[in-house]
Amino acid sequence: MLLLATQAEPQMLAFEHPNLGRLVQPRHFPRIAETAERGVSWAADNDCFQGLDIDAYCAMLDRLRRLQGCLFVTVPDVVGDAYETARRFERWCPAPARRGLPVGLVAQDGLENLGRWLDSAWPRIDALFIGGSTSWKLGAHAGALVAEARPRGRWVHMGRVNSARRIAYAKAIGCDSVDGTKWVRWRDAYLAEGLELVAAPRQLALDTCAEVDL
Repeated sequence: MLLLATQAEPQMLAFEHPNLGRLVQPRHFPRIAETAERGVSWAADNDCFQGLDIDAYCAMLDRLRRLQGCLFVTVPDVVGDAYETARRFERWCPAPARRGLPVGLVAQDGLENLGRWLDSAWPRIDALFIGGSTSWKLGAHAGALVAEARPRGRWVHMGRVNSARRIAYAKAIGCDSVDGTKWVRWRDAYLAEGLELVAAPRQLALDTCAEVDL
């Protein structure tokens, strides 16, 4: 599993690790070409948690086109609302796709009720990003979506993962990568620990999840 950190290239070099990737945003993507040239896996989020900035999002997409190593670029979403996210997806999905960037769908609360739409979306996405409220992302519906994405060959990422227990859970259900502000905001204290956790065997994660209350 990878830990994707929203940090600049100097910090990426300082904490270089095989399980460390980079997560850029419209507000933060300096020297991303250098990260890509080093062979580091990276992805891009849309920063809609702060509110969609269309100009900044499109500027980021233009900067990212043709760079190697991209895992996904999330299409703009609406936090906690799968229906409105689906509406935004239909409008914005072509933006990363026409720039040759892998498309990421952010799963939000209620996506399990949009089965027909999701069937039409699977062929157009390269990655599933587990977002939504805490209770939803840790619930059965999100777990079922991960289980469906895996055999389809889609990359699966979980956002807002800020504890050892949450990393263990994400790994146990089959996520390929996670991100969390804790590992970056207090990187000197916690990033090495986070990298050790994501690199741990999956069986250990399964055993951990069986013993803790998330």
